[in-house]
Amino acid sequence: MMWGFGSGAGWLMWLSMAVGVVAFWVIVALVIRALWRGSRGERQVGAARPDPLTLLQEGLARGEISPEQYEQRRRILIDGH
Repeated sequence: MMWGFGSGAGWLMWLSMAVGVVAFWVIVALVIRALWRGSRGERQVGAARPDPLTLLQEGLARGEISPEQYEQRRRILIDGH
């Protein structure tokens, strides 16, 4: 055994291994963070739901319901009957 003398890589080998291990864990942490943000981001976008009256107005604008249906449903939403 040469104990760090001669043709062995010595401290350079240990330094490169340490940098490799740190880089590996940084990449793992970044992947986990990206996955975590992706799942949270979908929930946050879905959390801002429009109120029922806005949805009703959009349905009328798209032609999905007639003006009579709009008035009937609007009265139900506003008055409760």
